[in-house]
Amino acid sequence: MINLEYTDIFDDNKIKKIQFSKNLLKTPFKEKSLFAILVDGKSMEPVINHKAVIIADLSNKKLEDENVYLVYYENKMWVKKYDLENKTFISINPNFSHLVYKEEEIHLVAKVILTFTNL
Repeated sequence: MINLEYTDIFDDNKIKKIQFSKNLLKTPFKEKSLFAILVDGKSMEPVINHKAVIIADLSNKKLEDENVYLVYYENKMWVKKYDLENKTFISINPNFSHLVYKEEEIHLVAKVILTFTNL
């Protein structure tokens, strides 16, 4: 089992815990590099919902087409899908198609490897 903590910004910044089986992770990972974070926004719906908890791996920064990453852009953290052909990070939700970041404009933080929508 893996145990992580995250800050719930929708519940007075309370520290909450999440526990899940290692078997849920389908890609290689380094357990000490995992962290949980709460999503604030709808740009990745329906794959990653608003208020979902995502698990990301700081040690995995290999860019792969169609994979989802945490990127840092203009003093904010964003969850975006990587488009290898255009070398951009994009939103899945068509209502947020204007949120496109070029590979050279961002700082790659981590690969998203799991999402929990209903906790």
